Amino acid sequence: MTRKLLVTRPYHDVNTEYLHSFAKDILKLVKTTKDIHATDLEGEKAIRSQIEKSLTKENPRLVFLNGHGDKLTVCGHKDEVILDKKNINLTKGKIVYALACDCLEELGALAVQRGTEAFIGYKARFMIVKDPSRNAVPDKDKNALPFRKACSTLITALVFSNSAGKAIELTKREYEHSIRSYGTSEDDPYGDTPLIRFALAWDLEFLGMEGNPHACF
Repeated sequence: MTRKLLVTRPYHDVNTEYLHSFAKDILKLVKTTKDIHATDLEGEKAIRSQIEKSLTKENPRLVFLNGHGDKLTVCGHKDEVILDKKNINLTKGKIVYALACDCLEELGALAVQRGTEAFIGYKARFMIVKDPSRNAVPDKDKNALPFRKACSTLITALVFSNSAGKAIELTKREYEHSIRSYGTSEDDPYGDTPLIRFALAWDLEFLGMEGNPHACF
C-alpha cells in the first residue's frame, strides 16, 4: 500500500530558501523508496488553494510544512496563509510537522481539537544561524548544517515509521549532540559558535507536539 507525503517548499526570501533546501533532503530519500508517494508543492505551488486540494483529494497521512508562521497560521508562497483555523480541519486524521515559527503555540492544540492526530512544531521562533557569504547557496552553509541535520532527523524519522514522540526524541538528541560537539576551529571560521549553540538550545527548548505521541506514518 502506498503511503502519501505532502510537502510545501516556498522559496521567496532568504529564510524560506534555507527551509526549501533542508526539505530537499527528505524528497531525495523518498525517491529511493517504492511505497511512498510525495507531493512537492514547491515555490509558487505552495499556496492555499493547492494545499487544500492536495489535503482533500490525495489525503496524505503525513504533511510537512515549511515556511513562515505565527501562533495561528502557517504560510506558503510570498507569505500567503495556507493553514489556519478556517481550514485546519483538513488535517483531520493526519500527522503534521510544521517547520515554521510559533505555530505550535496555538494552532497545534486547535488542530488536535479538530481531529489532527499529531501536530509537531515550535512554540517560539525557529532559529537558524546563517553564514551571510553563503545566503545564495544554503546547501554549502556550514553554520546552518546542524539546524539542517535536526530538521532532517525529524522528518526522516517520521517517514520511516517512527512514532511522532520517538521522532521528537531522536531530534532532541541530535540537537543535544550538536550543542556539545559544535565549535572546533574548522567548524567556525567566523567565531559564530556561541550564537549557534544558543540557537540550537533555543530550538531544542521549543520543539514539541500536540496530540498522539504514538502516531505513525
